[in-house]
This record gives sequence, structure tokens and C-alpha cells, in this order.
Amino acid sequence: MTNEKNSSNNVSGAIPSMAALLAFEAAARCGSFADAAKQLGRTPSAVSHAIRDLEDRVGETLFERRGRSVTLTEAGAAYLQSVEDALTTIRVATRRLRRHRDDHVIRLSALPFFTSAVLLPNLSRFEADNPQLELRIETSTAYADILSGDADIGIRFGSAQSEDLVCAPLIRISGLPIASPAYLTDASRLESVSDLYEHTLLHVRPNLRSWSDWAAAQGIRDLEGRRGLTFDTILGVLDAVKAGTGVALAMDPLIRSYPGFGSEFVPVLPPAQTGGAGYNFICRRSNFNDRKIQRTLAWLQTALSDYEGLTD
Repeated sequence: MTNEKNSSNNVSGAIPSMAALLAFEAAARCGSFADAAKQLGRTPSAVSHAIRDLEDRVGETLFERRGRSVTLTEAGAAYLQSVEDALTTIRVATRRLRRHRDDHVIRLSALPFFTSAVLLPNLSRFEADNPQLELRIETSTAYADILSGDADIGIRFGSAQSEDLVCAPLIRISGLPIASPAYLTDASRLESVSDLYEHTLLHVRPNLRSWSDWAAAQGIRDLEGRRGLTFDTILGVLDAVKAGTGVALAMDPLIRSYPGFGSEFVPVLPPAQTGGAGYNFICRRSNFNDRKIQRTLAWLQTALSDYEGLTD
């Protein structure tokens, strides 16, 4: 019995802890115990002790210490390859288990305006039609990396840039100049495109060329207003319009069902399409035919069909 116990302890003792292996991998990647500690959410002292214990366990010096930086020894570089392979195997297996557990979950990433204008008003319809599925919406101005698994589906303004992704068009967008009735009461005349030179034009940072592209579609180059104001998001621009700050370029036809349209802000000039601008449905090509992906795409297409006929 004693021999069996000792044998068991010797086997488990030959395997370094996961914390030590993660500290070793992070330090090798960062070249610094302090930077590795930041990535792992640990203290530099804890990382240093973990690696020292690992070195004692394997009987080799894995790093050369040079001030605050560290470099792998020859033994450390050889060991790193095996550690990375093992950790990759564990991570892949864990992701597979998680995907199996969350097979009914759909992670969808979308821009704030599309979320407010399309997803939230139609969420109850999705839940009613798909009671077996759980839709998790992440709203961000940054595009999720679908290939790395940040989300199952991305709603992007623009196309995907990888052959491993499917890019399915959802809806074409035109630029529609809008302003608040209060602004129009006190502002200069606004009856033609050329009148915009005398007005404050509102811009959204991710698409600073939207006004120029819209004007080019109207046959005008180098459109600049009397002054310009830039905001980080479309929602920020809409708040500024409601406050009577200036003229914005809204996304038609989505803007026509947005709260406040026709009262807090109104169209001031005709819409114009600028090339192939529009929202697209993005997912991994290998996942496109999955039932939950297809159910989500069908829901979005139905929701967006409601916008047909809204334009003047």
C-alpha cells in the first residue's frame, strides 16, 4: 500500500502545475516576468516563483535573466515547443467542449446603431420563433474577429476580407441628410446640396468620408460645411442632431423607424446611394449551413424586409 501511494505521488509530482506552465509560456512570449504577470492577472513575484519552481522540477535553467528582461536558454526553447503544443491541445479540446455545451447559443456582434434600429425591436420575434436558441448580442464599435471565435456572427458595415468567411448582403444603405426642426428654424436656407456649405456638418469617426461620398453621388466634390463636428458613434451624432447642433447623414431606410424620426429630426435633402455601402451578415464559411446560423440569418432577413417601402 505504501509503495502504491509513493508511486502515485511520484507520477503526479513529475507533472508541473498548469499555473507554472502558463507562466512559462507567457514569460517566453513577452520576454518579461512583469509583462507576463499583467497578461495572467498575477503579480511579477508570483510568476517568478512559479518559473523558479518549474526550473527546480525539470532540473534545467529555462531563462537567462538580464535586468527586467528574460530570454530563453537552449533548454528553455526546446521545452517551450512541447509546452505550447500541449497547451494548444488542451485549449482546442476545451473550446470543443464549450461549443458542445453552448450548441444552442448564438453569439452575435453588431454595431450600436444596427442593434438599436434592428436587433432590439425584433428580438421578441426571434425568441418566439426560436425558443430552443439563445441569442447573445454584443454591441461594439469594433468588429469582432469571427475567425478567432470572438463571435459566431458579425453584422458589419462593409464586406469581409477573408475567403474563410461568408459575407451575405442584408440591406443596402443610402445617405439621408437630416436635421432637427429647431435647427432648421434658425439656420441658413437648406434647399439644395450647395446650401450645405453654410451649415455645420456632423461626422462619425469610423466613416469620415461619408459626406464626401454622398456629395460625389450628387455631382459635387470636396464638400465642406461652415464647420464640422465629429463623434465616435452614430448614436452620438443622432443625439447632436436632436440637440440642434447641425446636419447629419443618416442611414436610410433604417433611420425611418428610429425613435424621433419625423419629429426630433427630419429629412432635409434627398437620399443618395454611395457605391455598394450596406450591412452584411458575416460568419465562418464552415459554419454557414449550421441550423442556428441559418435561423438567425432568416430572422434578420425577415426583420429587414419590413423596411421595404419606407423610403419616399
